[in-house]
Amino acid sequence: MSGPIRLLIRFTILAAATAAITYGLLAWQHQGFTLTGVWFIDNDWRLHPVHFLIIGIGLIPPTMWDIFAMGVRVDRADDNRSGPSDDG
Repeated sequence: MSGPIRLLIRFTILAAATAAITYGLLAWQHQGFTLTGVWFIDNDWRLHPVHFLIIGIGLIPPTMWDIFAMGVRVDRADDNRSGPSDDG
């Protein structure tokens, strides 16, 4: 896969994770920050807003790491392409 496509996928994942955190916080606040129903068994097998928070918080660090690592790889590739200088 080419660099811009990979970067687009990473930024899409980052936006989705941010949206999941936002939705989780707003929905949890709407429920009064109650933890009733966090377990699927006592919530008729429905998702609780805390689940969205967990998914969003879990996705952001590795996605940011990938984005930064891709930038470092591009910088190193640019340095290697220019070759050694003969300014000596």
